[in-house]
Amino acid sequence: MSVSKVAIVTGANKGLGYALVKELCKNYNGIVYLTSRDKERGRRACERLNQLDLHPEYHQLDIVNNLNITKFCSFIKNKDQRVDILINNAGILFLKDAKEPRDFQAEQTILVNFTALVSFTEAMLPYIANGGKIVNISSSSGHLSRIPSEKLRTKISSPNLTLNELKELMNDYVEAVKQGKDIEEGWGDSPYVVSKNAVNAYTFMLQRRLADRKITVNCVHPGYVITDMTRGSGSVTPEQAAKVVVKLALEPEGGGLYVWHNGAVVPWDGPDPRGFIDNI
Repeated sequence: MSVSKVAIVTGANKGLGYALVKELCKNYNGIVYLTSRDKERGRRACERLNQLDLHPEYHQLDIVNNLNITKFCSFIKNKDQRVDILINNAGILFLKDAKEPRDFQAEQTILVNFTALVSFTEAMLPYIANGGKIVNISSSSGHLSRIPSEKLRTKISSPNLTLNELKELMNDYVEAVKQGKDIEEGWGDSPYVVSKNAVNAYTFMLQRRLADRKITVNCVHPGYVITDMTRGSGSVTPEQAAKVVVKLALEPEGGGLYVWHNGAVVPWDGPDPRGFIDNI
């Protein structure tokens, strides 16, 4: 029996994740898994795509739940499938007028955007095919220049940084927020910025680790995407953003790249691309 080739998108029942599944179904020669935390919403998303003569498969997945991750990995293993493409899209954002306490915002943002992404990816590594592709959805907020402290920027971007040390740094950040010292210590005022910088650091770390398996690991800022997460604000439709991301998943021009919404590869530790690309 031949091994099936699959692509997986997390957080895919709406917004960018849904558009990513749609784009993959059109362009990828393999099984595409639409996954979501909410089973009913996920199944309805698949039904909408079926009506467009696109046929993803559905599997429930909550990346914050370790038991759920284990069940999903067992499912892939028992189906004798090898993951050709993994797109880590699931994430959260608290907008500036969010009413939740700052320590709660910091804890949840780091948990979902970084810790859970890492837990899921690490669990999936044995099932990713040699030569496979991992794409982490990042943000302009993930550019290193967004962290005010030079000392922290140096730590986060060090090629010698281990995964455990990166996790410790994120724990330090959450603790700093709880103590009201996050600004003083140079983290800045945005949990989202810190979480996406951690995602980028993990991306480059993972690329170095997996180079011998010819697995490419990249991160991408898809643009200011119009979604529920931004309450309809934004300048790029999910469908437009999905084209850039899927192109990177299908035809990466190398690994360890940070790709901007226009397809340009930008240096993570260089000048803020919002200045020379987006004219902000």
